[in-house]
Amino acid sequence: MERKNRTWLCSVLFMDIVDYSKLPDDQQMLVKQNFSTLVVDALKGLPDEDSIKLDTGDGMAMCYLGAPEDILYVAIGLRDAFIQVKSICATCYSVRLGINLGPIKIMEDINGNRNTIGDGINSAQRIMSFAEPNQLLVSRTYYDVVSCLSKENPKLFSYIGVHNDKHVREHVVYEVVSSEDGGLQEAMIREEAITAAAVVSPQQIGLDLDETIRKTVQEELAQIIGPMAGVLLKRALKKSSNVDQLFEILAKEIPTEAEKARFLARKDSLH
Repeated sequence: MERKNRTWLCSVLFMDIVDYSKLPDDQQMLVKQNFSTLVVDALKGLPDEDSIKLDTGDGMAMCYLGAPEDILYVAIGLRDAFIQVKSICATCYSVRLGINLGPIKIMEDINGNRNTIGDGINSAQRIMSFAEPNQLLVSRTYYDVVSCLSKENPKLFSYIGVHNDKHVREHVVYEVVSSEDGGLQEAMIREEAITAAAVVSPQQIGLDLDETIRKTVQEELAQIIGPMAGVLLKRALKKSSNVDQLFEILAKEIPTEAEKARFLARKDSLH
């Protein structure tokens, strides 16, 4: 994170308390306190160095630089917790949740804290805005990455359709289906299985790539897009038949032309 003006590809979770602005001030305070308590408890297992948390007034956003599936199970646990809160009484609050995978830039705010800008967080807010109360939606980009990490993962999602935002931009949206029993323990079991499946080994890949070359490619990609390099490399290896094709596929994941050119220039040194 020390390099200035760097673009990161990360998972963004955006949450919004439904009709928060319509509540009386004293009820807003109680709702926000409960919301904050649930969120802090859910996020305590994620490394602080990989998490950038932003208070949006009527909710929060978090940009997560770690493994993309980590944020999914945090969001599932939060959605189930909000459903339980709503079931306590008719006047208790509901929350919309949305996840996107996209580019952001990290900057300092006026208080010297980390803040983010970029399409990654803007699109996460759009995805969230399409959700019903206590519904968790994800973007197509996020779905494409997470669904390839395990054969069980696609079962977690249900295709909703294409939605247009206020700028007439189209978003392909998937819902994270509700578990029958709250599913937090089950989700943790799935998370462990997916984490193990995300480890790239020569036996799992489509391209028979030398282990040293594979590590070099992953390190080069990680310098540009961060911790997600291993996940994207695993996915690209399955679709590649040679090194040239591998680099072409991975280059599509790099958001800026300058970084893309620098990455492609490393290809010749591996032949």
